[in-house]
Amino acid sequence: MPTRAHRPTIALLSAPDTLEGIEGPLARSGVRVLRLSMLTIRPIPPGRWPARSVKARAIDTVLATSRAGVEAGVAVWLRGPFEPRPRAEFWGIGPGTAAALRRVGARPVHRPTAAGTPSLVVALRRRPARRILYFRSDRAGPELARRLRRAGHRVTEIIAYRVTPSVTLDAPARRRLEASSLWVGTSPSALGAVRQALGRRRFDQLRGTVCLVVLGEGSRRAAADLGFRQIRIVRPGTTQRFTRDLLRVLDDVGA
Repeated sequence: MPTRAHRPTIALLSAPDTLEGIEGPLARSGVRVLRLSMLTIRPIPPGRWPARSVKARAIDTVLATSRAGVEAGVAVWLRGPFEPRPRAEFWGIGPGTAAALRRVGARPVHRPTAAGTPSLVVALRRRPARRILYFRSDRAGPELARRLRRAGHRVTEIIAYRVTPSVTLDAPARRRLEASSLWVGTSPSALGAVRQALGRRRFDQLRGTVCLVVLGEGSRRAAADLGFRQIRIVRPGTTQRFTRDLLRVLDDVGA
């Protein structure tokens, strides 16, 4: 447990509002959180969505893997002229996304027992063939949809928002980031944005010494490709479990 004399800092490198609620539990354990929004979310107007793809008659399952996907995709679909079928069900990739779905009025909402893409695929594989509408970003890639199709589902992908890097850090934020005991990168895009913000030379110096926490296998691969040497995966579950696992990593690295 950190002491008052030594309060480590965890730098959270993410899109806005990602991993909401972790500051309180970490502060009670003597840990500061430096939240740096490394990504900007730009919704794509529904008028640019392929009209046939979002017709209610063709959909019985709606899927989002991020809060941005809920707000830019699912919420717009629910408000729009698409008249979703009452029997449509909604899936989030974890507790945070499931909570975001409920906030926009989606019902019923399901999520896998463990957060993350592999658990989501397993959970949906156990169900009869579904007609899935999947809201994602322009950077998410088609892998999840491919895996669901291999499981027998029909999947329509809608790119509901674009993700652009925020590549400017002011001097105080840069100093605090460089002094942080642990970095948490929530996506490959966020990690790429950090490299751009720091500049190649300084990034190359830090990637060999900083301990980086990522949320899944895709981000782990991206971190390894960027040259990080200390990478830990902490999967997002409940806030309590996630912060407990972060504290364990801090203990492991001697922070």
